[in-house]
Amino acid sequence: MAVDAGLHQGSKKSLVKNVFSLGIVQVCNYVFPFITVPIVSRIIGPDKFGVLSFASSFVTYFTLLINFGFDLSATRAIAANRNNKEERNRIFNQVVLAKTLLFSISLILFLIALFTVPQLRDEKEVAIFSFLLCFAWVITPNWLYQGMQELSRVAIFNLVTKVIFTVIILAIIRERNDYIWQPLAISIAQILVGVYSFVYAIRRYDIRLALSRLQPVLQLLWSERIIFFSMVVINLYTTTNVVLLGFLQSETQVGYYSAGYRLILIIQSLISIPLSQAMFPFIGSAFGQSREKGLDMVRQMFPVVTILTFSAALVLWIFSPLVILTIYGHKFEPSIMVFRILAFVPVVVGWSNLFGIQTMINLKMDKVFFRITAVGAVTSILLNFLFVSKFGFVGTAISWVLTEIFIVTCMYVVLSRNGINIIEKKYFSPSQLKKYLRPIILSVKQKINR
Repeated sequence: MAVDAGLHQGSKKSLVKNVFSLGIVQVCNYVFPFITVPIVSRIIGPDKFGVLSFASSFVTYFTLLINFGFDLSATRAIAANRNNKEERNRIFNQVVLAKTLLFSISLILFLIALFTVPQLRDEKEVAIFSFLLCFAWVITPNWLYQGMQELSRVAIFNLVTKVIFTVIILAIIRERNDYIWQPLAISIAQILVGVYSFVYAIRRYDIRLALSRLQPVLQLLWSERIIFFSMVVINLYTTTNVVLLGFLQSETQVGYYSAGYRLILIIQSLISIPLSQAMFPFIGSAFGQSREKGLDMVRQMFPVVTILTFSAALVLWIFSPLVILTIYGHKFEPSIMVFRILAFVPVVVGWSNLFGIQTMINLKMDKVFFRITAVGAVTSILLNFLFVSKFGFVGTAISWVLTEIFIVTCMYVVLSRNGINIIEKKYFSPSQLKKYLRPIILSVKQKINR
């Protein structure tokens, strides 16, 4: 069955393969580490779990700066020049140099924060070990593999990373004070695999390393600033929730919120994120053929994303007490409330991704997308100050839900005013849903049977 009439059979197979591969990537990112969580969480407790979550969230700002939205912009550029070796080399060298410069800036800013932010100053080892992960993002060219539509490579690399991490964690965390080694284990595993994936990419795609001139690199950063700022403001109402909670409340409350928050990310890791990343090159290609073909493909995916995320969210909401207590233990019982409040966030995030990343970005509405997410970020910060002070970690969860609803509503209104309607009833019919879901389901079954 065709996902879209405009796609060739080879592209359809590649799309399904990429969706599955990205699903594996996200499972590794969030689910695989949960092999260690039932053991580690019981050893270190909610407070130290909160310490690790705060440091990880704080370092995310530097990760954002280093990646600079290249997972979208560089992917788009590579996808458009897959068969142009010289252009591919130029893009690769410029992006790597840009990331190196951004890492240098990040290092300076991190050292300043290390001695000025109390939460980092009191846990220097955890902060430093967490920051080491940033170097891995300089040398890990996932954006190249994504643009070349070979995401199975990324899936393999991520699997190896998580295996290394899990083995180290289970071997060294034996008592409460061993919590400091968790971020070091993550960083070491990611750097090792990052080096290998970098070398492998150079050999596979016959890339010639060369030192790019500084001016083109600076021009690249300037041209991609809108996407970068959009990624920053998006994280202001996700990652910043944890950081603000750490500033306003105790480490234990950060631990309660982070436990529920991380579990909710499983839904996005299994469905929303792989669908989004795998669909982006193909939707971009459809928009390249014509505006209407691109919009029609987004319309087809809306009911698929809605049904998959809603079904998963409903199951998790029902079984939330069992899930939380089984994974984290009874010390994390307050996290059940967080988990239930956030259960349907991935549904709304899936919608905003289709409206924003898949539609607005491909229609070159980058500035409108940025304004909406910027207003959403400001709204999130205000809501956090309003609710966290009164309701603690529960207020953080409420703030995130309200922010996501506000943002997706703004996107829908803006698109409607521009004559763009993404939601069409005809695509929700059982026959249409079967048509779009069948290739994905068949691919998963084939992988399982193997």
